[in-house]
Formats: sequence, structure tokens, C-alpha cells
Amino acid sequence: MNILAIETATPVCGIALFRQGELVEIREKTLYREHAEKLPLFFEELREATNLKLGKLDGIAVSIGPGSFTGLRIGLSYAKGLAFSADIPLVPVSTLLAMCFGSKPKLGTVRCLLHSHKDIAYGQDFRVETSAVIPEGKPEVKTVAEHLESLPEGTDILHYGCNEPLSQLSTSALQAKPSALHVGKLACDRYDDLVKRDFYKLEPDYMSVFKLGN
Repeated sequence: MNILAIETATPVCGIALFRQGELVEIREKTLYREHAEKLPLFFEELREATNLKLGKLDGIAVSIGPGSFTGLRIGLSYAKGLAFSADIPLVPVSTLLAMCFGSKPKLGTVRCLLHSHKDIAYGQDFRVETSAVIPEGKPEVKTVAEHLESLPEGTDILHYGCNEPLSQLSTSALQAKPSALHVGKLACDRYDDLVKRDFYKLEPDYMSVFKLGN
């Protein structure tokens, strides 16, 4: 499977190329409000380094959310542009699933948290098996304390960006890092289940954390 993968749902901005399911090249950096500027530069660097031909790809994988409203919009817009230009499909990948998958947690139940702002985080449970990471329920957005209150016994915690609220609650957790590497690997492994050929109306999973009147 030949896949170009994009991660912009978080402060991590990255793009990676897979050929025959194996990573060939990656450009990635933690940035703040620079994704729109850096993503095209990373793509051009990667294309020059690998002699990439878009028409030979099986698809463009993109982290679809939840995550940063602006980052998600930048990543999906760029991915759509590339896919349109080469007439190839998109492969949207859950940001939380990719984080959990890439962290290689031990077998059992894991709750993956992704910081939004202040003490608010996106969260979802996953069942980790020998050969698969399986979502349990849907993503939710609430305070880190609320995520922990509903934590089933024996559940491990993975997180990205939640150090401060977790430390205030005296709770330890394993670090997870978003990456185009994990987005691309998942897209290669689960291509048939995730691929979207009619992607024109595809929207990011914004999961708004704001309520009217607040």
C-alpha cells in the first residue's frame, strides 16, 4: 500500500510517505500556529527527497480529529487538494485511535486523552488486543477530572498535552504523541475499512468544546 499521511490535528505538524506499507520518509515538527505555512514546505521537501508521484499513491491519509479546529481544517483542506489533483481517495484516520495505536500500550483497556484547552480534553476508550486496537464507544469532550471520574477499574491512561491537569489531580499517565507515522501505518493496515473515494463532503471531527452563552 502506497500512502501519503498528514497529521495537523495537534501541535504536531507532519507528513510521511509509505511505500508497500513501509515508511520511506517523514517530515515532522511540533509547531504552534504555523501548520498552514510549514505543511506545504514539508511536502515539497518530502517529494524532492523521494521522487514522489501522487498518481502512484493508493490514497492520502489524514488525521480527521478530534483536535485543533484550525489544524484539522488545514490538514483536510491540503489533503483534499492533493487527492483532487491526482484523482485518488482520502483515508481519514481518528486522531485518538492513531495516538493509542502508535503508543503500543499493554493489552487491556486504555483511555486516550488529547488536550484541548485549560483543563478540557478529548477522550476515548480503546480495547488493546494482540493484533488490534479497537474503539470502545465514541470520543467525548470534558474536563480531565470528569474523564478520570468515569474511568473503569484497571484502565490505563495515555495522554498528549494533559500534564498540568493530571499533575493537579495527582494522576500518572503514559505519554502519547500524535504523528503522521501512526496515521499512515493505520491507513495502510486498515485501508479497505477507512478509505473514502467520494470524499468531497468529508468534514473534520471538530467536536466543539464551546457552549453557546458561555
